Amino acid sequence: MEKLYSIGETASLFNITVQTLRFYEKIGLLVPARVNSDTGYRYYSQEQFHYIDRIHYLKGLGLSLKDVKNIITAGQVDRLQYFLRKNLAERQREFRELQEIISDLKWYIEYFTYMDNAKADKAPRIAFLEERFTLCAPCVSNEPFGDIELRLTKLRSRDEFKSLGYRRHYGFIIDFDDMVNKRFAPIAAYIFLKFKPDFASSYITILPAGEYLCFTAQLRLNEWNSNVVKSFFDERRYKPVFAIANEYEDNLAEYTATPYEVQVYLQPNNEL
Repeated sequence: MEKLYSIGETASLFNITVQTLRFYEKIGLLVPARVNSDTGYRYYSQEQFHYIDRIHYLKGLGLSLKDVKNIITAGQVDRLQYFLRKNLAERQREFRELQEIISDLKWYIEYFTYMDNAKADKAPRIAFLEERFTLCAPCVSNEPFGDIELRLTKLRSRDEFKSLGYRRHYGFIIDFDDMVNKRFAPIAAYIFLKFKPDFASSYITILPAGEYLCFTAQLRLNEWNSNVVKSFFDERRYKPVFAIANEYEDNLAEYTATPYEVQVYLQPNNEL
């Protein structure tokens, strides 16, 4: 006669709880080999140990008990392979999502500490910046900030742009001459995209890779050193092509004094 093991002995052998085995029975995943009709005691056979072990290693691979039951009931290797491949695809998708979250966390940590370093070095600097992509909305002359933000929000909500990945990093294309004369005159407002879009649109603006003259400013308060900017172009063999201003939040409640980094795209002026 085959030796049977009590539910307690079986649970102890596999380092699980009696409640776990009872739950397996309840959902029809593993029914005891024998149940004493008088006492209700449950017993398992050595042959069932193979199934308990299989249940646990499949659970360890991230399969649900529902899938495990489907596999064991089918008893076919090809059914097992189907669920393994299905779970692999799901885990790979989750892994990509996790990688994106990690990338976003790193980006936002750098974003919220960026101006600490920029403020420490108040002098304008030349920096090489990689190619960047933005969703861009034109501005109207003397338009209130609230209206600009609303137009950009509506643009983001359009069906053709919903699939784009965004950073919470806003900015403006600004008039260079007005900036030099200490007037903040936004030509367009934009928000940065995480990735290069796979389609073209008049609302998607590419900021080219290259050298930029960078300096900090409080644009909404019209506070920046325009004389330094003027002298830079008077003394160097560069000419400005266009200027942008990127917002860097340093206060989550008040935005009037938000610092910006103005970035002027430089082109060597070989005629000088």
